[in-house]
Amino acid sequence: MTNQTVTSHARQVGITISGSLAGFMVLLDNNIVNISLHDIAKYFDISTPLVVQVALVYLLMLSGTMIIFGKLADNYGIKRVFISGFIVFTVSSLLCGLTPTFSLLIAARILQGIGGSMLFSTMISLITKFIPPDRRGWAFGIFFPISSMGLLIGNPLGGLITGMLSWHWIFLVNIPVGILATILGYKTIPADYQNEKKPTSIKHFDYLGSLLSFFGLAMMVYFISNGKSMGWGSPLTIGGLVGSLVLITAFILWEKRSRDPILDLSIFRDRSFSYALMASLVGYGLMAGSNVILPFYILLGLKIDVTHAGFILMTFAVVFSLSSLITGRLSDKVPRVHLTILGMALATISCIAFALLLPLLHLGILFGFLVMLGISYALFITPNNNMVMSIAREDKVSISSSVFKLSTNMGQMFGLILMQMIFTMGIHHSPGETGFKLKSMPATELMSGFSWAYIAGAAMCVAAILFSLFIRENRLKHSEVVEHPMQG
Repeated sequence: MTNQTVTSHARQVGITISGSLAGFMVLLDNNIVNISLHDIAKYFDISTPLVVQVALVYLLMLSGTMIIFGKLADNYGIKRVFISGFIVFTVSSLLCGLTPTFSLLIAARILQGIGGSMLFSTMISLITKFIPPDRRGWAFGIFFPISSMGLLIGNPLGGLITGMLSWHWIFLVNIPVGILATILGYKTIPADYQNEKKPTSIKHFDYLGSLLSFFGLAMMVYFISNGKSMGWGSPLTIGGLVGSLVLITAFILWEKRSRDPILDLSIFRDRSFSYALMASLVGYGLMAGSNVILPFYILLGLKIDVTHAGFILMTFAVVFSLSSLITGRLSDKVPRVHLTILGMALATISCIAFALLLPLLHLGILFGFLVMLGISYALFITPNNNMVMSIAREDKVSISSSVFKLSTNMGQMFGLILMQMIFTMGIHHSPGETGFKLKSMPATELMSGFSWAYIAGAAMCVAAILFSLFIRENRLKHSEVVEHPMQG
């Protein structure tokens, strides 16, 4: 199967914007609800542990079904799954905003997670399949700043909407964006379901593989997300994580024998693809961990209030977005692996310097770190995504995209946990003291924890560099699809 691309610049823009809005909405709804959970709990008169399920079920469905929809997109067409995902996501957002009971809200969030997974598993493969190779860096340079804004503005936007209107509107705001993005995607994305091979029949669909992958991944996400509250050493947490590993192992063994597996393990035979996934997994860890650790440094170390802290943290987002426009285009002209290595090298140096200087508690040092980190990740993320998807097999582009996004999500979760644990272990407190509160501790005692956390972040960046050294890029020629009026 040839790699279809569109020649019309207008359609290239439409495809890129449509994919970017998908990433924006999925990431936005993963974060916008968090700050509104208190209001939702009051509205339905339920407990805090129960209302947290509103956020958790979305994350579970998003992670657990991504591989399944990647497979379906490869079999039945990226456009079909992508447009269907926008429809499901938009309709479920309406249901979330209008639901009269908490049980129906949970059901609607499950449906929204499924729609988000359909979008998440296809939005990168959308660019890979339809944007010419020499323009993909440009497309990813637009895609990541827009989609990342969903992650960065989720909490403040959720608080603003809930305060001015009500929690219902954090879901209802998705509807006009979803409708516009659906129309844009339908008109600009070419039809791609006329595959040479006959799609898998319902009879031969890999149902067992789907169940094993869903429950294995969902269990892992659940126990990692709740490990801190349940206790990492508790029998329930350990048992849950072991159980998830058993299911994932059973899934891999089953996929080796399946007639038409959900996850074609042959994609990992390309060592460059596997090394690129590992570089992504560890490379994203610093960014996620820093997003959680850094606000505590600003609030407790520099003694800056929450409002100003939010504006300070936006420095990273602004620098990353502006730099990505440049690095994305640059990744079309120079070897992408060189850019990713440079990005991780700068991140390593930045982390070590920040770890050494942060005890000085100087705002200028923080701004310098945020600027360098923004440039570092602009050099890493956009070229890295461009590189991974250029290595991926053309006939497995959606499942490769799903595995890639899953690896980055898992990398962010593990990175966050690692930096939190190192931070806690590095704090100077009495050996027998447990349950200490950060707010009651002098800032000087916290500095050791922050420093060691960023040393751990630097170590993850070094690991990303080491994996990247084994990547061999291939810049394949592409064939252009003839654009007929009825194709979109």
